[in-house]
Amino acid sequence: MTKVLGFDVSSTTIGYCILDVDLITKDIKFVKCDYIKPIKKGSIVDRIVHTRNEILDVMIDAKADVIGIEDIIQFMKGKSTAKTIITLTTFNRMICLATYDYLKKSPELFSVMTIRHGLKTGKDLPKKEDMPELVAQHLGIKFPYEINKKGKVKVESFDMADGVAVALYYAFLLTGRAQRKAKK
Repeated sequence: MTKVLGFDVSSTTIGYCILDVDLITKDIKFVKCDYIKPIKKGSIVDRIVHTRNEILDVMIDAKADVIGIEDIIQFMKGKSTAKTIITLTTFNRMICLATYDYLKKSPELFSVMTIRHGLKTGKDLPKKEDMPELVAQHLGIKFPYEINKKGKVKVESFDMADGVAVALYYAFLLTGRAQRKAKK
């Protein structure tokens, strides 16, 4: 059994998922998804160190054999600023370094478009809001939405779903359900 850990990284919420993958039978079993909220107080270094320690705890608890991380988007039209991209990159690469410390090798980095193409079930690419039901469908589970006090779905549910999507895409690669695109 191979433990796959997937991370969707931002500076406000880090969604993650653990899957068990049987490389012989090609079975993929959902184990857990959750999220971490990086602290907002303190210097950027304080925030990074605190988050790194939480990430390492997740890796150790998961007993991860392989780790996939959604790679950074370098520009989001109308949504990105230099500060946003720098902060996102800082947290993303810190998790890459924590992965290297844990596994003694680099994590796999997947672009959001690669993940969405690898998981889509129809002609259209799934949107962020489609991911909880899409990953639940692939895994044969009921997605564990987080609900707020008003009965609404918490935004963190979509970060968890993105963490599941990263792990699931990696599992699809390991089981032959998805193929890597040749680099140009």
